[in-house]
Amino acid sequence: MDPVELQANLRTSLRYLKGVGPERYRILNRLGLETVGDLFYFFPRRHENRSPVKRISELDFGDKECIRGRVMSRGLVRLRNGPSIFRVVLSEADGARGARPLFATWFNQPYLAKVFLPKSAVILYGKAEKKGREIQMIHPEYEIIPEGAGSKTIHFGRLAPIYPLTEDLSQKAIRQLAFGAVGNFSALLKDSLPAPARRRLGLKDTVFAFQNIHFPESEEDYRAAYRRLVFDEFFRLERFIQARRRMWQKEDPLLSHRTGEEEVGKFVESLGFSLTPGQAQAIRDILSDMKGTVPMRRLVQGDVGSGKTVVAAAALVFTAMNGFQGAFMAPTEVLAQQHFMTLSALLEPMGITCGYLAQHSTPEEKRRVLDGLASGEIGLAIGTHALIQESVRFKKLGLAVVDEQHKFGVFQRAALKKKAERPVHFLLLTATPIPRTLALTLYGDLEISVIAERPVGRAAVQTFWVAEEKRREIYHFMETAIGQGRQAYVICPLIEGGSESRAKSVTRVFEEFSRIFPLQKTGLLHGRMKSDDKRKVMKDFKERKTDILISTVVIEVGVDVPNAALMLIENAERFGLAQLHQLRGRIGRGAHESFCFLFSQNTNEETAERLRVFEETPSGFEIAEKDLAMRGAGQILGRKQHGLPELRIGDLAKDLDILEMARREAAHPAEAKKEAPVS
Repeated sequence: MDPVELQANLRTSLRYLKGVGPERYRILNRLGLETVGDLFYFFPRRHENRSPVKRISELDFGDKECIRGRVMSRGLVRLRNGPSIFRVVLSEADGARGARPLFATWFNQPYLAKVFLPKSAVILYGKAEKKGREIQMIHPEYEIIPEGAGSKTIHFGRLAPIYPLTEDLSQKAIRQLAFGAVGNFSALLKDSLPAPARRRLGLKDTVFAFQNIHFPESEEDYRAAYRRLVFDEFFRLERFIQARRRMWQKEDPLLSHRTGEEEVGKFVESLGFSLTPGQAQAIRDILSDMKGTVPMRRLVQGDVGSGKTVVAAAALVFTAMNGFQGAFMAPTEVLAQQHFMTLSALLEPMGITCGYLAQHSTPEEKRRVLDGLASGEIGLAIGTHALIQESVRFKKLGLAVVDEQHKFGVFQRAALKKKAERPVHFLLLTATPIPRTLALTLYGDLEISVIAERPVGRAAVQTFWVAEEKRREIYHFMETAIGQGRQAYVICPLIEGGSESRAKSVTRVFEEFSRIFPLQKTGLLHGRMKSDDKRKVMKDFKERKTDILISTVVIEVGVDVPNAALMLIENAERFGLAQLHQLRGRIGRGAHESFCFLFSQNTNEETAERLRVFEETPSGFEIAEKDLAMRGAGQILGRKQHGLPELRIGDLAKDLDILEMARREAAHPAEAKKEAPVS
């Protein structure tokens, strides 16, 4: 629901507004603008300060400024086989004598000779420059103003809105339309927030907000308008999340899990290592949820290498001890195969038969797993998107686990839920840490457990951004470490590189490393390889039959080889902070001292800042905060994957204080209803 009630006139088609004919209406449609109400929500990208309007004698050179003057003379020159040049000479608007004139020039706009009439008053906006004794402006924006009128117009003498445009539409045209819409139709708006609530929250009314988001009187008024409209948007978002939460809480519950805690305890004891406090608490949270009368919806959020898989395994043991099956979905075959090997080793001693299902599974393997799931002989299905295919039938699905859940859309997660006759318990895992306030929004319909510690015995990874001239030195370091029994990853951004590409490809680097390290066994891994080939490459690397694995980001998540202690990332500038951290998480998973080396051919300011942050920041939670600040939430959180409404003005990264205020307000709708509505 919109934050304002759009009355009938606000739904009026733009084609009926003055100055909008059929052609312009079609152009506006390209921007998604069809009604007057659409113009209210067509927010400017920024505002340009076009005040004050100066005299010619007051101009500063080099900056864009507004001046007011009067046409002294004008002339049009048409060059043979060249452009036409239209020139206007302006004097001070008040006719002051002795002041130097300004010369304004436009190319290929001969129609201006009919616009700039002698002695007419004009305002120009552009960059003033000195050329010899002349003061010039080339291609300034202009407006002819009535005699005696002030210097503040729709376009000049104010904070002028700059809108996103499409071809054949000018800023002047869209600004004129927006000004007319906001000025003539604002009185039709009804405020969704009662006056007492506005006073308590320190927010402006809706009419003020829309008028000043487009045409603010000051920077302060713009900020107040922005704050109100962002609050409305976030409030709407939070109410949506709460409604979604209430919806799943009303689902007919699966039979509560009543037994199996003792077996989970035995499973934990059999691991051969102690759980971290975060892992232990997450398991307690999960078991408590699954014993309840409402289907579990829990997110386990933990840094790379924090031990989320063990937590999921404990949940799978619990559901199996209560007579239910489990499903574990991963985003890639490499990761799904890794989980199959890990979970089979952990769970089959507990009497839980595991099956693997992926797109490239053989027909015989698929049939065996499908039959086993339908009959109940297989207690856990591990796989990729193949788990949500129509042919997959579970006898009694009780728990669905989704790893790296941000890589799946809401429809894929919903499809997995539908594999059970009754609502199932749902456990989501993510190694993409985000700030708490954002987590409460993006995952507001979930309970959240956080694993903040690294497992005992895991070595920290030392990270170095190294210059190209140090490459031979790094190669020697790698050779020494491999000679001591360690293994290494080399990550490349491309599978194959064209002749003009400066980025390194796995195929080219594989050939180079095979030549540079003739005594070491080198492996190659990328997404275009056949499933069986990828499985064999990873198996060989895990069993230490391969010393160096040249790979693309196909190993980005979940791959667990404790003996791998070295990583070299080529063209590091091509990866985002979060992705670099995920890649780095493939090493440092054992007790060995681990090292990550970054090479980059691009050292622009943005790249340098990102690589410095990565080099200096070992914590995924800190990296997430910094990545959010650098790139904004829209790029890195993938709201479509969460199924949340798109934001038109608010920024989840920089508007956290407004988000928190909206979340608190949305959590107490009863209090809001007590306040008298104001139209």
